[in-house]
Amino acid sequence: MFKHFPKIRFFLFLSVFIGSVQVDAQGKNVQPRAVFSAVFWQKYNSESFSYAPWGNEKESNASMVEISVGSSSLSRKFVYYGEGKLNFYAKKRPKEWEVEDTNKSNEQSTTNLAAEFDLPQSNDGIQEFLLLYVNKKKNGLWKIYPIPFSKNEVPQGHYKFISQSRNPLILIFGEEKFTLPSGKTKVSPAVLEEGKRGVLLKVMVQKNGQYIEVFNQKWGHSSTMRGVFFLGLDGNKLKVKRVTEFEQSLSSASGYGVPSVRTKVDEDSQNEEVGL
Repeated sequence: MFKHFPKIRFFLFLSVFIGSVQVDAQGKNVQPRAVFSAVFWQKYNSESFSYAPWGNEKESNASMVEISVGSSSLSRKFVYYGEGKLNFYAKKRPKEWEVEDTNKSNEQSTTNLAAEFDLPQSNDGIQEFLLLYVNKKKNGLWKIYPIPFSKNEVPQGHYKFISQSRNPLILIFGEEKFTLPSGKTKVSPAVLEEGKRGVLLKVMVQKNGQYIEVFNQKWGHSSTMRGVFFLGLDGNKLKVKRVTEFEQSLSSASGYGVPSVRTKVDEDSQNEEVGL
Protein backbone atom coordinates (compact mmCIF):
# COMPACT_ATOMS: atom_id res chain seq x y z
CA MET A 1 0.00 0.00 0.00
CA PHE A 2 2.69 2.46 1.01
CA LYS A 3 4.99 1.61 -1.89
CA HIS A 4 2.92 3.90 -4.12
CA PHE A 5 3.07 6.80 -1.67
CA PRO A 6 6.04 8.59 -3.39
CA LYS A 7 4.14 8.50 -6.70
CA ILE A 8 0.98 9.85 -5.05
CA ARG A 9 3.00 12.60 -3.38
CA PHE A 10 4.60 13.47 -6.75
CA PHE A 11 1.23 13.75 -8.50
CA LEU A 12 -0.16 15.85 -5.65
CA PHE A 13 2.80 18.19 -6.00
CA LEU A 14 2.33 18.29 -9.77
CA SER A 15 -1.37 19.15 -9.46
CA VAL A 16 -0.62 21.91 -6.95
CA PHE A 17 2.11 23.27 -9.23
CA ILE A 18 -0.16 23.29 -12.28
CA GLY A 19 -2.89 24.94 -10.23
CA SER A 20 -0.50 27.65 -9.08
CA VAL A 21 0.55 28.30 -12.68
CA GLN A 22 -3.10 28.61 -13.71
CA VAL A 23 -3.78 31.04 -10.88
CA ASP A 24 -0.63 32.94 -11.75
CA ALA A 25 -1.87 33.13 -15.35
CA GLN A 26 -4.65 35.39 -14.11
CA GLY A 27 -2.31 37.67 -12.24
CA LYS A 28 0.47 40.18 -12.62
CA ASN A 29 3.09 37.83 -14.05
CA VAL A 30 1.22 37.52 -17.35
CA GLN A 31 1.90 40.24 -19.89
CA PRO A 32 -1.13 41.77 -21.65
CA ARG A 33 -1.56 41.37 -25.39
CA ALA A 34 -2.21 45.05 -25.92
CA VAL A 35 -2.17 48.42 -24.18
CA PHE A 36 -4.37 51.33 -25.22
CA SER A 37 -5.12 54.98 -24.64
CA ALA A 38 -8.18 56.68 -26.11
CA VAL A 39 -9.53 60.10 -27.02
CA PHE A 40 -12.59 61.58 -28.73
CA TRP A 41 -12.02 63.41 -32.00
CA GLN A 42 -14.86 65.88 -31.50
CA LYS A 43 -14.58 68.60 -28.87
CA TYR A 44 -16.42 68.51 -25.56
CA ASN A 45 -17.13 64.77 -25.67
CA SER A 46 -16.62 62.84 -22.47
CA GLU A 47 -17.91 59.38 -21.58
CA SER A 48 -17.19 56.45 -19.33
CA PHE A 49 -16.97 52.92 -20.67
CA SER A 50 -16.48 49.51 -19.10
CA TYR A 51 -14.69 46.53 -20.60
CA ALA A 52 -13.43 43.08 -19.59
CA PRO A 53 -9.59 43.03 -19.53
CA TRP A 54 -9.69 39.29 -20.36
CA GLY A 55 -12.44 39.56 -22.99
CA ASN A 56 -14.74 37.27 -21.01
CA GLU A 57 -17.58 39.68 -20.19
CA LYS A 58 -20.19 37.01 -20.95
CA GLU A 59 -19.20 35.20 -17.76
CA SER A 60 -21.37 36.19 -14.81
CA ASN A 61 -18.40 36.90 -12.53
CA ALA A 62 -16.02 38.37 -15.12
CA SER A 63 -13.84 41.26 -13.97
CA MET A 64 -14.91 44.57 -15.50
CA VAL A 65 -12.87 47.78 -15.52
CA GLU A 66 -14.10 51.33 -16.09
CA ILE A 67 -12.26 53.87 -18.23
CA SER A 68 -12.98 57.56 -18.83
CA VAL A 69 -12.45 59.04 -22.29
CA GLY A 70 -12.40 62.77 -23.06
CA SER A 71 -11.54 64.97 -26.01
CA SER A 72 -8.81 67.27 -24.69
CA SER A 73 -6.32 64.67 -23.46
CA LEU A 74 -5.54 60.98 -23.70
CA SER A 75 -7.25 58.62 -21.33
CA ARG A 76 -5.34 56.69 -18.73
CA LYS A 77 -3.72 53.67 -20.33
CA PHE A 78 -5.62 50.38 -20.10
CA VAL A 79 -4.58 46.83 -20.98
CA TYR A 80 -6.18 43.84 -22.66
CA TYR A 81 -5.28 40.19 -22.08
CA GLY A 82 -7.90 38.67 -24.38
CA GLU A 83 -7.88 37.73 -28.03
CA GLY A 84 -9.82 39.09 -30.97
CA LYS A 85 -12.56 41.64 -30.44
CA LEU A 86 -12.43 44.11 -27.57
CA ASN A 87 -15.89 45.40 -26.60
CA PHE A 88 -16.62 48.68 -24.83
CA TYR A 89 -19.89 49.18 -22.98
CA ALA A 90 -21.54 52.47 -22.12
CA LYS A 91 -21.46 53.10 -18.39
CA LYS A 92 -24.96 53.61 -17.04
CA ARG A 93 -24.83 55.56 -13.80
CA PRO A 94 -27.63 55.08 -11.27
CA LYS A 95 -29.89 58.02 -10.61
CA GLU A 96 -29.77 59.80 -7.26
CA TRP A 97 -32.66 57.78 -5.82
CA GLU A 98 -31.39 54.43 -7.19
CA VAL A 99 -29.06 52.06 -5.38
CA GLU A 100 -26.65 50.12 -7.57
CA ASP A 101 -27.11 46.37 -7.23
CA THR A 102 -23.57 44.98 -7.18
CA ASN A 103 -24.92 41.46 -7.79
CA LYS A 104 -26.19 42.62 -11.18
CA SER A 105 -23.35 44.99 -11.96
CA ASN A 106 -21.86 42.74 -14.65
CA GLU A 107 -25.22 42.21 -16.29
CA GLN A 108 -25.85 45.96 -16.35
CA SER A 109 -22.30 46.69 -17.57
CA THR A 110 -22.66 44.58 -20.70
CA THR A 111 -26.15 45.58 -21.86
CA ASN A 112 -25.18 48.74 -23.77
CA LEU A 113 -22.49 47.96 -26.34
CA ALA A 114 -20.91 51.29 -27.31
CA ALA A 115 -17.86 50.40 -29.44
CA GLU A 116 -15.77 47.47 -30.56
CA PHE A 117 -12.23 46.99 -31.80
CA ASP A 118 -10.76 43.95 -33.53
CA LEU A 119 -7.29 43.42 -32.14
CA PRO A 120 -4.90 42.41 -34.96
CA GLN A 121 -2.99 39.17 -34.50
CA SER A 122 0.66 39.69 -33.72
CA ASN A 123 3.65 37.76 -32.40
CA ASP A 124 5.75 40.86 -31.82
CA GLY A 125 5.04 41.28 -28.13
CA ILE A 126 2.67 43.79 -26.58
CA GLN A 127 0.81 45.87 -29.14
CA GLU A 128 0.01 49.50 -28.38
CA PHE A 129 -2.65 51.68 -29.96
CA LEU A 130 -4.19 55.08 -29.56
CA LEU A 131 -7.94 54.61 -30.14
CA LEU A 132 -9.54 57.64 -31.75
CA TYR A 133 -13.31 57.75 -31.24
CA VAL A 134 -14.41 59.49 -34.44
CA ASN A 135 -18.22 59.44 -34.72
CA LYS A 136 -21.17 57.13 -34.35
CA LYS A 137 -22.06 54.71 -37.12
CA LYS A 138 -25.58 53.88 -38.32
CA ASN A 139 -25.77 51.01 -35.85
CA GLY A 140 -25.18 53.45 -32.98
CA LEU A 141 -21.67 52.22 -32.17
CA TRP A 142 -18.71 54.55 -32.05
CA LYS A 143 -16.36 54.29 -35.02
CA ILE A 144 -12.82 53.74 -33.76
CA TYR A 145 -9.74 54.69 -35.75
CA PRO A 146 -6.69 52.84 -34.33
CA ILE A 147 -3.31 54.55 -34.47
CA PRO A 148 -0.18 52.44 -33.82
CA PHE A 149 1.45 54.06 -30.80
CA SER A 150 4.21 51.82 -29.50
CA LYS A 151 7.45 53.36 -28.25
CA ASN A 152 9.17 51.91 -31.30
CA GLU A 153 6.65 53.76 -33.46
CA VAL A 154 6.68 57.00 -31.45
CA PRO A 155 9.68 57.18 -29.07
CA GLN A 156 9.82 59.50 -26.07
CA GLY A 157 10.43 63.07 -27.16
CA HIS A 158 8.84 62.41 -30.57
CA TYR A 159 5.47 63.17 -32.14
CA LYS A 160 3.48 61.54 -34.91
CA PHE A 161 1.99 64.00 -37.40
CA ILE A 162 -1.15 62.81 -39.20
CA SER A 163 -2.33 64.76 -42.23
CA GLN A 164 -6.06 65.11 -42.86
CA SER A 165 -5.44 67.70 -45.55
CA ARG A 166 -5.96 67.27 -49.29
CA ASN A 167 -2.86 69.32 -49.97
CA PRO A 168 0.76 68.70 -48.95
CA LEU A 169 1.81 70.57 -45.81
CA ILE A 170 5.24 72.07 -45.19
CA LEU A 171 6.11 71.84 -41.50
CA ILE A 172 8.78 73.51 -39.41
CA PHE A 173 8.82 71.80 -36.02
CA GLY A 174 11.54 73.10 -33.74
CA GLU A 175 14.67 72.64 -35.79
CA GLU A 176 13.10 70.01 -38.04
CA LYS A 177 11.66 70.83 -41.47
CA PHE A 178 9.74 68.38 -43.64
CA THR A 179 6.84 67.98 -46.07
CA LEU A 180 3.78 65.98 -45.01
CA PRO A 181 1.92 64.61 -48.05
CA SER A 182 -1.88 64.40 -48.09
CA GLY A 183 -3.22 61.62 -45.88
CA LYS A 184 0.23 60.51 -44.74
CA THR A 185 1.99 60.32 -41.37
CA LYS A 186 5.43 61.37 -40.20
CA VAL A 187 7.22 60.86 -36.88
CA SER A 188 9.55 63.69 -35.90
CA PRO A 189 11.64 64.47 -32.83
CA ALA A 190 11.02 67.70 -30.99
CA VAL A 191 14.41 69.37 -31.27
CA LEU A 192 14.21 72.62 -29.34
CA GLU A 193 16.09 75.67 -30.48
CA GLU A 194 18.95 76.53 -28.17
CA GLY A 195 17.76 78.56 -25.20
CA LYS A 196 14.09 77.94 -25.99
CA ARG A 197 11.70 76.20 -23.58
CA GLY A 198 8.83 75.40 -25.95
CA VAL A 199 8.84 73.98 -29.45
CA LEU A 200 7.47 76.02 -32.35
CA LEU A 201 5.20 74.46 -34.97
CA LYS A 202 4.86 76.41 -38.19
CA VAL A 203 2.81 75.07 -41.10
CA MET A 204 2.71 76.39 -44.66
CA VAL A 205 0.99 75.44 -47.91
CA GLN A 206 2.05 76.25 -51.46
CA LYS A 207 -0.41 78.16 -53.66
CA ASN A 208 0.30 79.82 -56.98
CA GLY A 209 4.01 79.35 -56.48
CA GLN A 210 3.97 81.05 -53.08
CA TYR A 211 4.24 79.69 -49.54
CA ILE A 212 1.35 80.72 -47.32
CA GLU A 213 1.60 80.34 -43.56
CA VAL A 214 -1.55 78.73 -42.14
CA PHE A 215 -0.40 77.97 -38.58
CA ASN A 216 2.15 79.27 -36.10
CA GLN A 217 2.14 78.27 -32.43
CA LYS A 218 4.57 77.32 -29.69
CA TRP A 219 3.90 74.19 -27.61
CA GLY A 220 5.16 73.05 -24.26
CA HIS A 221 7.46 70.06 -24.42
CA SER A 222 9.51 67.72 -22.24
CA SER A 223 11.91 64.93 -23.17
CA THR A 224 9.61 62.52 -21.30
CA MET A 225 6.62 63.46 -23.49
CA ARG A 226 5.38 61.98 -26.75
CA GLY A 227 2.19 62.43 -28.68
CA VAL A 228 0.23 62.91 -31.88
CA PHE A 229 -0.61 65.97 -33.98
CA PHE A 230 -3.73 65.82 -36.18
CA LEU A 231 -3.59 68.39 -38.98
CA GLY A 232 -6.64 69.29 -41.09
CA LEU A 233 -6.75 72.16 -43.58
CA ASP A 234 -10.04 74.05 -43.93
CA GLY A 235 -9.57 76.70 -46.61
CA ASN A 236 -6.65 78.81 -45.46
CA LYS A 237 -7.07 77.79 -41.82
CA LEU A 238 -5.35 74.79 -40.31
CA LYS A 239 -7.11 72.87 -37.54
CA VAL A 240 -4.65 71.30 -35.14
CA LYS A 241 -5.37 68.79 -32.40
CA ARG A 242 -2.51 67.64 -30.18
CA VAL A 243 -2.65 64.85 -27.59
CA THR A 244 0.32 63.91 -25.43
CA GLU A 245 1.39 61.61 -22.64
CA PHE A 246 4.26 61.45 -20.19
CA GLU A 247 6.31 58.32 -19.68
CA GLN A 248 4.51 55.88 -17.40
CA SER A 249 4.93 52.29 -16.28
CA LEU A 250 2.78 49.51 -17.70
CA SER A 251 1.83 48.37 -14.20
CA SER A 252 0.02 51.68 -13.61
CA ALA A 253 -2.40 51.03 -16.50
CA SER A 254 -6.06 50.25 -15.77
CA GLY A 255 -6.79 46.54 -15.85
CA TYR A 256 -3.17 45.52 -15.29
CA GLY A 257 -2.91 42.48 -13.00
CA VAL A 258 -6.70 42.17 -12.73
CA PRO A 259 -7.82 38.50 -12.52
CA SER A 260 -10.15 37.24 -15.23
CA VAL A 261 -12.93 36.56 -12.72
CA ARG A 262 -13.94 38.14 -9.45
CA THR A 263 -13.64 36.04 -6.34
CA LYS A 264 -15.87 36.09 -3.28
CA VAL A 265 -13.20 38.18 -1.53
CA ASP A 266 -13.32 40.76 -4.33
CA GLU A 267 -17.11 41.01 -4.13
CA ASP A 268 -17.07 41.33 -0.33
CA SER A 269 -14.48 44.10 -0.45
CA GLN A 270 -16.52 45.90 -3.12
CA ASN A 271 -19.63 45.67 -0.96
CA GLU A 272 -17.71 47.07 2.01
CA GLU A 273 -16.58 50.03 -0.09
CA VAL A 274 -20.16 50.95 -0.96
CA GLY A 275 -21.32 50.27 2.58
CA LEU A 276 -23.55 47.24 1.86
